[in-house]
Amino acid sequence: MSRVLGAGPIARLRHVIVAWPSILRVAFAGMVAYRAEMIIWVLSATLPLVMLSLWNAAAGGGAIDGWDQTAFTRYFAVNLVVRQLTGSWVVWELNWSIRKGDLSPKLLRPMNPLVFNLAETFAALPFRVVVLLPLVGVLAMWRPEALFLPSPAAAAGFVASSLFAFCLAWLVQALFGMIAFWTEQSMGFWSAWFAVWALFAGYFVPLALFPPSLVALAQVLPFYSTLGAPVDVLLGHAPVASTLAIQAGWLAALGLLTALVWRSGIRRYGAVGA
Repeated sequence: MSRVLGAGPIARLRHVIVAWPSILRVAFAGMVAYRAEMIIWVLSATLPLVMLSLWNAAAGGGAIDGWDQTAFTRYFAVNLVVRQLTGSWVVWELNWSIRKGDLSPKLLRPMNPLVFNLAETFAALPFRVVVLLPLVGVLAMWRPEALFLPSPAAAAGFVASSLFAFCLAWLVQALFGMIAFWTEQSMGFWSAWFAVWALFAGYFVPLALFPPSLVALAQVLPFYSTLGAPVDVLLGHAPVASTLAIQAGWLAALGLLTALVWRSGIRRYGAVGA
């Protein structure tokens, strides 16, 4: 293990900050090399457009609990944007690297593999935006009411909430990927999480259509903080301050848990001689 990885937390943080621009350049070059795969991956996350069609058909010319076609259109349009900007693939990469032993050479590098993957995920954002813009353009031509002007406070809250959602989504995937340190069934756990997440994050249906008691519960769970929170903040459906506070709390908790699980997993990984 390198001296950097063996250094104290302050030294490691300083090294990451200094090296971050270089890491992003390397990660961006990797995204360019595999741009075709990246485009396919981005297009696979367009389910909000399917859900928009279904809910618009269900609403018809009327409304469902106060939600008409315009409300559904704006909700799933923002949902699509947030989903594209916060997506990650670390759960698949970690699962594969751990099970196949590919993690070993990565541990010899001066940079923690998790930090480098985070940089890769961040570096992919320009590609996602390039693919996303035509999708939004087509959606706007199909449903012009998808375009709206949010208030400055909602826009600022959306940016902050989306950043939290990006970090939280990555941390959750990293945690499920690290289950591979202990079992080969980590992707099974991830699939189960995704099924629950899709419902309570607001991916399939706006939480506002749930019973009030269930909405109150869902809004404090981590699922909502990774997707539905920034969507509702931009649309004015959720208070900015309390939503950001909940996201910040989950970020602190999941960040600490990720560090602890990684440390424990690496010890186990080394003990079995991978």
